[in-house]
Amino acid sequence: MGLWQGTKKIVGHIVDVRVDRWVDIDSLKDSTDYFWDQCKNLFRVQKSEHAESFEEAIDRMALSPEILAKQSQRFLMLSFFFALMAIALVIYTIVLYTLKNWMGMGICLSLSLYALSLAFRFHFWHFQITQKKLGCSVWSWCRLILATKRKNQP
Repeated sequence: MGLWQGTKKIVGHIVDVRVDRWVDIDSLKDSTDYFWDQCKNLFRVQKSEHAESFEEAIDRMALSPEILAKQSQRFLMLSFFFALMAIALVIYTIVLYTLKNWMGMGICLSLSLYALSLAFRFHFWHFQITQKKLGCSVWSWCRLILATKRKNQP
């Protein structure tokens, strides 16, 4: 038994030399599997057995046409508010870029993307109320937006 073998045996008792125990490979693998399962569930489309129509939803919630019109107007105003907020945040992001404040720029850019997502959400809800149809697709919303732009052009 050489000097190296004896030293290795002594150090092995003092310091754990198994790297898989340091990193805790099993726990890391479990958390990675959980993360990927959650990502798959996030993008999985769930279809309901009975799709509720717009009229059934109005009857279930006892909504009047005046309430619907007021709510649609509120959604439209909220979408404009969040779109303006997103524009202001993008301008501020550009200012932070010129000042080379990278962390502030990243935070501001993510906030502007969040404001844009809220603007889309509220405008999409407004679109569904005006179309009197639940479950509209994003493509039908895009067609409406592109059609209004084409009509306004000479």
